[in-house]
Amino acid sequence: MKIEFSDEQVNIMQNALTTWSAKAQLACLVEECAELIVAIQKQVNRGKDNVAAILDEIADVEIMMAQCRLHLGITDEDLRERITFKMDKVQKALGN
Repeated sequence: MKIEFSDEQVNIMQNALTTWSAKAQLACLVEECAELIVAIQKQVNRGKDNVAAILDEIADVEIMMAQCRLHLGITDEDLRERITFKMDKVQKALGN
């Protein structure tokens, strides 16, 4: 389940960071995460079929996370290493 952005999309993200500032885009990431939380809570707590809203919010969060990674210089390899570390912890917690 790999999300890849085209060169054009990466350029758009870089322009957004330059135009609106990294600080503003990081604040936007926080906002998008909060909106995702709300959409998920509606699904869980109210039993509301909210998949379309969750999908939209996941897309927004993915875009903003990609901008965050661009700004902070986090590479795919950096992220892969941390994911492996975290998944190993989950596997141990599951007793596998």
